Amino acid sequence: MEEAESPIYDLIDLTLSLAERTHALITEVLAELDLTHALANAIWQLGGTRTPPSMRELARGLRCDPSTVTFLADRLEQRGLVTRTVDPTNRRVKILALTDSGHRARRRLVEAMTAGSPLARLTPDDQRSLRTLLSKAMGD
Repeated sequence: MEEAESPIYDLIDLTLSLAERTHALITEVLAELDLTHALANAIWQLGGTRTPPSMRELARGLRCDPSTVTFLADRLEQRGLVTRTVDPTNRRVKILALTDSGHRARRRLVEAMTAGSPLARLTPDDQRSLRTLLSKAMGD
Protein backbone atom coordinates (compact mmCIF):
# COMPACT_ATOMS: atom_id res chain seq x y z
CA MET A 1 0.00 0.00 0.00
CA GLU A 2 1.40 3.37 -1.05
CA GLU A 3 1.62 6.10 1.50
CA ALA A 4 -0.20 9.34 0.60
CA GLU A 5 2.12 12.22 -0.15
CA SER A 6 2.19 15.09 2.24
CA PRO A 7 0.09 18.16 1.27
CA ILE A 8 3.38 20.02 0.85
CA TYR A 9 3.92 18.22 -2.47
CA ASP A 10 0.64 19.62 -3.81
CA LEU A 11 1.56 23.07 -2.52
CA ILE A 12 4.95 22.94 -4.22
CA ASP A 13 3.37 21.72 -7.45
CA LEU A 14 0.77 24.52 -7.35
CA THR A 15 3.45 27.11 -6.54
CA LEU A 16 5.56 25.98 -9.49
CA SER A 17 2.52 26.05 -11.78
CA LEU A 18 1.69 29.56 -10.62
CA ALA A 19 5.27 30.67 -11.28
CA GLU A 20 5.18 29.16 -14.78
CA ARG A 21 1.89 30.90 -15.61
CA THR A 22 3.18 34.21 -14.26
CA HIS A 23 6.35 33.81 -16.32
CA ALA A 24 4.27 33.18 -19.44
CA LEU A 25 2.07 36.21 -18.73
CA ILE A 26 4.91 38.67 -18.90
CA THR A 27 7.01 37.18 -21.69
CA GLU A 28 5.25 39.27 -24.34
CA VAL A 29 5.43 42.42 -22.21
CA LEU A 30 9.13 41.90 -21.56
CA ALA A 31 9.75 41.73 -25.30
CA GLU A 32 7.63 44.85 -25.81
CA LEU A 33 9.62 46.72 -23.14
CA ASP A 34 12.97 45.21 -24.19
CA LEU A 35 13.60 43.89 -20.68
CA THR A 36 15.00 40.67 -19.29
CA HIS A 37 13.35 38.97 -16.33
CA ALA A 38 16.12 40.27 -14.07
CA LEU A 39 15.60 43.86 -15.22
CA ALA A 40 11.83 43.53 -14.84
CA ASN A 41 12.27 42.14 -11.33
CA ALA A 42 14.43 45.15 -10.42
CA ILE A 43 11.77 47.53 -11.79
CA TRP A 44 9.11 45.64 -9.84
CA GLN A 45 11.13 46.05 -6.62
CA LEU A 46 11.77 49.75 -7.26
CA GLY A 47 8.16 50.79 -7.63
CA GLY A 48 5.02 50.88 -5.61
CA THR A 49 4.73 52.80 -2.37
CA ARG A 50 8.28 52.09 -1.27
CA THR A 51 10.80 54.89 -0.91
CA PRO A 52 13.63 54.55 -3.43
CA PRO A 53 16.11 52.03 -2.03
CA SER A 54 19.87 52.10 -1.94
CA MET A 55 21.59 49.71 -4.30
CA ARG A 56 22.49 47.49 -1.34
CA GLU A 57 18.85 47.42 -0.18
CA LEU A 58 17.77 46.49 -3.71
CA ALA A 59 20.32 43.66 -3.71
CA ARG A 60 18.75 42.33 -0.50
CA GLY A 61 15.27 42.61 -2.03
CA LEU A 62 16.40 40.78 -5.16
CA ARG A 63 18.39 38.28 -3.09
CA CYS A 64 21.52 38.86 -5.12
CA ASP A 65 25.02 40.25 -4.86
CA PRO A 66 25.40 44.06 -4.90
CA SER A 67 27.61 43.76 -8.00
CA THR A 68 24.63 42.27 -9.83
CA VAL A 69 22.56 45.32 -8.89
CA THR A 70 25.30 47.54 -10.32
CA PHE A 71 25.01 45.64 -13.61
CA LEU A 72 21.18 45.89 -13.55
CA ALA A 73 21.28 49.59 -12.61
CA ASP A 74 23.66 50.30 -15.49
CA ARG A 75 21.28 48.63 -17.97
CA LEU A 76 18.19 50.34 -16.57
CA GLU A 77 19.93 53.71 -16.51
CA GLN A 78 21.01 53.26 -20.16
CA ARG A 79 17.36 52.66 -21.05
CA GLY A 80 16.28 55.78 -19.15
CA LEU A 81 14.23 53.77 -16.65
CA VAL A 82 16.10 54.65 -13.43
CA THR A 83 18.27 57.37 -12.00
CA ARG A 84 21.11 56.78 -9.61
CA THR A 85 21.70 59.55 -7.09
CA VAL A 86 23.86 60.03 -4.02
CA ASP A 87 22.10 59.65 -0.69
CA PRO A 88 22.20 63.11 0.92
CA THR A 89 22.81 61.57 4.37
CA ASN A 90 25.67 59.29 3.24
CA ARG A 91 27.62 60.16 0.11
CA ARG A 92 28.92 56.58 -0.21
CA VAL A 93 25.39 55.27 -0.76
CA LYS A 94 23.67 55.34 -4.16
CA ILE A 95 19.87 55.53 -4.36
CA LEU A 96 17.93 54.10 -7.31
CA ALA A 97 14.64 55.63 -8.38
CA LEU A 98 12.36 55.02 -11.32
CA THR A 99 12.09 57.75 -13.93
CA ASP A 100 8.75 58.61 -15.53
CA SER A 101 9.56 56.03 -18.23
CA GLY A 102 10.43 53.54 -15.51
CA HIS A 103 7.09 54.12 -13.79
CA ARG A 104 5.27 53.59 -17.11
CA ALA A 105 7.19 50.34 -17.70
CA ARG A 106 6.38 49.17 -14.17
CA ARG A 107 2.69 49.97 -14.63
CA ARG A 108 2.71 47.91 -17.82
CA LEU A 109 4.35 44.99 -15.98
CA VAL A 110 1.86 45.23 -13.11
CA GLU A 111 -1.07 45.30 -15.53
CA ALA A 112 0.21 42.24 -17.38
CA MET A 113 0.90 40.26 -14.21
CA THR A 114 -2.23 41.13 -12.28
CA ALA A 115 -4.84 41.05 -15.03
CA GLY A 116 -4.09 37.50 -16.15
CA SER A 117 -2.83 36.01 -12.93
CA PRO A 118 -4.68 33.01 -11.53
CA LEU A 119 -4.50 34.89 -8.22
CA ALA A 120 -6.88 37.50 -9.68
CA ARG A 121 -9.60 34.83 -9.52
CA LEU A 122 -9.44 34.89 -5.72
CA THR A 123 -11.53 37.29 -3.71
CA PRO A 124 -9.66 40.16 -2.04
CA ASP A 125 -10.14 38.39 1.32
CA ASP A 126 -8.67 35.16 -0.10
CA GLN A 127 -5.76 37.13 -1.59
CA ARG A 128 -5.03 38.70 1.81
CA SER A 129 -5.23 35.29 3.52
CA LEU A 130 -2.91 33.74 0.97
CA ARG A 131 -0.47 36.65 1.32
CA THR A 132 -0.47 36.16 5.09
CA LEU A 133 0.18 32.44 4.76
CA LEU A 134 2.92 32.86 2.14
CA SER A 135 4.57 35.58 4.22
CA LYS A 136 4.49 33.27 7.21
CA ALA A 137 6.00 30.44 5.16
CA MET A 138 8.74 32.74 3.87
CA GLY A 139 9.50 34.04 7.36
CA ASP A 140 8.62 37.62 6.43
